[in-house]
Amino acid sequence: MVKRLMLVSLLLLCGSAWAIPKQSNTVVSGWIRAASEDAKGKVLSVEIVVGEAPAEEPYLVTGPKTGELQSLLGEWVVASGTVTEDELGWKSIEVKRFTKVDDLPAPTEIPGQTPAPAPK
Repeated sequence: MVKRLMLVSLLLLCGSAWAIPKQSNTVVSGWIRAASEDAKGKVLSVEIVVGEAPAEEPYLVTGPKTGELQSLLGEWVVASGTVTEDELGWKSIEVKRFTKVDDLPAPTEIPGQTPAPAPK
């Protein structure tokens, strides 16, 4: 009886492991577009689109930063957070931090590097 109970418990544990989506902390860079709208055209959810068609990859935005990102439709952002991929391959990101690309400081030169010679 105990062996049967342990076997059933092990099978249930293994079976539930397949249903757990993959998660990772990452940084993505892309533009914001509406993922869904209501009947009146109000944006309900947004996604960050990485890449260009036909290889674009949308990440549905979840979490408390969704409202802030809704006001940035069409803007380019860099966002960090937890990415979750479901069993069908759809990805979502719970955004922890983000920055509009226009708000990033200009790159600075690295001191001590000599410029590359001009091609002849």
